[in-house]
Amino acid sequence: MSDPPQILLFGAGSIGSVFLYQFQQAGCKVTAVCRSNYDAVKRDGFTLHSTRYGNVHFKPEAVVRSVEDCPKNLVYDFVFVATKSFPGSTPSLSEQIRPAVQGRPQTAIVLAQNGIDIESEVAETYPENSLLSCVVYLPATQMEHGVIEYPEMLNLLEIGTYPSNAPDSHKAAATKLANLIIAGGGQAEVHENIQTARWGKILMNCTWNPICSLSLSSDGELLNGAAPYAWELVWGMVKEMIEVAKFIGVPGVTEQLAEQKLSIAKRRAATNTGRENSMVQDVRSGRLFEVEAIVGNTIRLGRRHGVKMPLTEMIYALAKARFDALVREKSTELVA
Repeated sequence: MSDPPQILLFGAGSIGSVFLYQFQQAGCKVTAVCRSNYDAVKRDGFTLHSTRYGNVHFKPEAVVRSVEDCPKNLVYDFVFVATKSFPGSTPSLSEQIRPAVQGRPQTAIVLAQNGIDIESEVAETYPENSLLSCVVYLPATQMEHGVIEYPEMLNLLEIGTYPSNAPDSHKAAATKLANLIIAGGGQAEVHENIQTARWGKILMNCTWNPICSLSLSSDGELLNGAAPYAWELVWGMVKEMIEVAKFIGVPGVTEQLAEQKLSIAKRRAATNTGRENSMVQDVRSGRLFEVEAIVGNTIRLGRRHGVKMPLTEMIYALAKARFDALVREKSTELVA
């Protein structure tokens, strides 16, 4: 029998922990890099309250604080990155995963993160490794360290190589990852061009996330409380993003796709079942949020290609100001 696949999970929060469970169900051995929840997970593991899987308790095979603490002789099949994306941060993502990747071209790097235009830094640093870019639909929340609420059946990982014309060996890694997710009870799809899927999600993330976080509202509350202005703002931003996608050559990013993606929030508004997205939860909890990966990168692509994006730029300016205020608050707390 072949050895079980070895997974390094970089970021074992709400989303990462569900993938950890799925990998273990598929027979994988998982090393989890835990940061804020290290002590709790090292001691007690994870408790998952889930509509899809029921109430389960599980522990990673190994729990570490950083990639530098991983076993030196262990070669991972996948380094699965499930942290938030903070472009331009120090140290960079490439630097943080270096001990598990450098000199190991057989290790595939998986970016299961929100945002667009987030892959190039990793691709340039590790050109010999397979780089898989993924879009995640998995509404889970870490209620306290190691305790995860996952109240919906929605569970989808969309997978594609970066770039889309990567070698066949990289495409084989995408298929292998999808098979593991499916074997673990999740859903996965391999896409020929993952950027279409990324832009499909950015149509939602770049609109609902910052607007709802600034107003501290769920999507349904926003649509119902500020009708029709909220929808007109969102749709105006969507049209700006569709124009950018056309300029950079991403296929299939159309108003029809946008209607499909945004219909979820419309249904929630109609049934008064709105949900607070992760960015709202971050703002409420005083955590840094992904304004650059989701909104900043979008408007910078627009400017680079001469596309006017006044509505999206306005929302970015406000969300970035809120982010900077949070950074100042955290700096004051550290000094105090």
